[in-house]
Amino acid sequence: MTPLVYQNIQELITQAGHILLLTDERIDGDTMGSTMGLYHVLNELGKRVDVFSPKPLPDYLKFIPQVDVIRRDVEIFLQSTIDLVIISDCSDGEYIKKLLPTMAHKVPLIVFDHHATNPMYGTINLVEPTAASSADVAWRFVKSTGWKVTPEAAQCFLTGVYTDTNVFSTSNTTTDALEASTELIKLGAQPKTIVQHTMMNRSLSALRLWGLVFERLFYDSEFDAIATAITRQDLKNCQATDDDLKPISNFLNEMLEEKHEVVLVYHEKDDNSVKGSIRSRGRDVAKQAEQKFGGGGHKLAAGFKIPNSKLVEKDGKWVVEKVTTI
Repeated sequence: MTPLVYQNIQELITQAGHILLLTDERIDGDTMGSTMGLYHVLNELGKRVDVFSPKPLPDYLKFIPQVDVIRRDVEIFLQSTIDLVIISDCSDGEYIKKLLPTMAHKVPLIVFDHHATNPMYGTINLVEPTAASSADVAWRFVKSTGWKVTPEAAQCFLTGVYTDTNVFSTSNTTTDALEASTELIKLGAQPKTIVQHTMMNRSLSALRLWGLVFERLFYDSEFDAIATAITRQDLKNCQATDDDLKPISNFLNEMLEEKHEVVLVYHEKDDNSVKGSIRSRGRDVAKQAEQKFGGGGHKLAAGFKIPNSKLVEKDGKWVVEKVTTI
């Protein structure tokens, strides 16, 4: 099936004159790496390319080549010349449901993704649930076309591969991801730069926050997981941001003893919700997240969001409580 999908995507891109690239609303190295990798490739083809992101770019990802082209104003969708939309690493397409109808006319939507829960919402869906990242899904397509890949494009794709596998230390690492890495480095990607910016560059505020994360570890019987919790007040006290917390679930999953199969990080959000980030070494946590809170993700990496909620400590453990709204 993949060769035919590749052919259909290549035909749409070849025919297009003005392409709009979209990131996921959950900004991380994979959605940015795959999106900006495609940006550089399409730019080399002579296409007019715009990039839209619904959320600000975290500081740790600003090293990615030419991220200054990314726009956040929704007016970008009103351009009548756009004839193709491509979205990368977005598992559900929820946020674009309100934006695509505002366009001057309906255009094809290509989806590059690796989430098993993707409902195939695009016109053409290149979704590979066994892939380590959306970046290596997009990279394999680009490689099949023979299109020019600059060092900047290679750096972007490798950022996605590295960050979603934690530099090949996670269980979702595949031989395809390793091969992609080798190929991208040969094309000019700089792995040391990626590691320095995404994994080794922690601020004092982030380290203070991580200290609280470690201090609050407890056993969550509802999820049968080792869990921890961070409130909005914690972020303020540490002068930290949501971005400082993003890598912690992967870190705990890799560092804890093997007998701890699942790790769960609870995190209060500014919209009065509680977000849960789950990582597993074997259990299907995507199914568990979906059944309990309507969440989803991968079998070994999933999440959920509970609206109108807050975190409360009880006897050394943290629980989610609903907040009464007026």
